Amino acid sequence: MIKALFGKYFHVPRQQPGWPILAIAGGLTAIFSALYLPLGLIGLAGFIYLKIILRMPKRRQPDIKAGQIAAPIDGQILMIHHDRKNARYLVRVRPDWFNSHIAYAPIDGLIDQQIWYDGDFTAFGDAEMPGPSCARQEIIFLPSGDASFGDRIAMTHYGEPFVRILQSCLPEGRQVNPSMAVALGVVRPKIDISFPDSYLVMVVPGKRCLAGETILADKS
Repeated sequence: MIKALFGKYFHVPRQQPGWPILAIAGGLTAIFSALYLPLGLIGLAGFIYLKIILRMPKRRQPDIKAGQIAAPIDGQILMIHHDRKNARYLVRVRPDWFNSHIAYAPIDGLIDQQIWYDGDFTAFGDAEMPGPSCARQEIIFLPSGDASFGDRIAMTHYGEPFVRILQSCLPEGRQVNPSMAVALGVVRPKIDISFPDSYLVMVVPGKRCLAGETILADKS
């Protein structure tokens, strides 16, 4: 019984993305409280906010079919861009202030590459393309089946003045599906989903989206 209680309430949540961030925030809150109580209260408010945006809410099992791309996160569609030169679409989404900031895989497939581009944490507009020096993390997915590199789906988290923590949760080569958390960004990251223009875009700017439920694009 004691072992069961310990495992339930005191285990290290290795499968919970962002738990090291929460652990550090909790430790700093305790230190601030010991030094100066008002500072500790500010730290507690910050810890509670991080707990809210790094939660993994219960979701219904996604019913994503082959050839469909799902929204990776709860939030709002900011922009849709057609890159005719590279024959690709880009859909930009962003979580709201109190949405979970944990992003899920947009397709059934595998993580082919994860690339971190070091750079500046500079702001850019919701409908603007960031400069080449903007810090970002890119995760490239290959759909299940006989997929080539041209079929790749890319998910990019961008760094901005208040978005300085970008992390991946799973390694390259991992098989994924839309119910699996793959990355996170703090706070309110802009996330671009890039895919071939053989897909039909199913959303419009301003639309709300739900992770694993809203279909961003459909190839079939």
